[in-house]
Amino acid sequence: MADVKANDSSGQLLTFECCGEIYAFDILSVLDIIEIYDITTLPLVADYILGIINLRGKAVPVMDLALKLGLGEPEYNAQSCMIVVDCDGSPMAIKVERVIDAESYSRMGMSLSPVENSYVIGYAYLNDRRVTVLDCIKLTS
Repeated sequence: MADVKANDSSGQLLTFECCGEIYAFDILSVLDIIEIYDITTLPLVADYILGIINLRGKAVPVMDLALKLGLGEPEYNAQSCMIVVDCDGSPMAIKVERVIDAESYSRMGMSLSPVENSYVIGYAYLNDRRVTVLDCIKLTS
């Protein structure tokens, strides 16, 4: 995600749920939202890397967001899906419990994360709820 700049007054976020919490990616980082289908497992990878999928002829790695963030085992159901994000030119599929919506927000009203080099860019307030905005590039590197 591009750095938040003071002169950028608004943007859009794709909100989604993971283990009861609401997270978001900048919508400009999102390439696709796809259903969960067969994932080919890989040996000797981190536990949060579920494997790879064939997405339009391209091998795309799949990450489980809950496992990456240390939130435990999520409950996947018919609403669960994968969000394909752009990670510096390479796609990565991130498995989440459900996508909520694409929502506009004010960058001026966003609280930036006090921790540098964190997966968390900051916190946006949408419809009276706090949404954790994630940096997909740092999250997937």
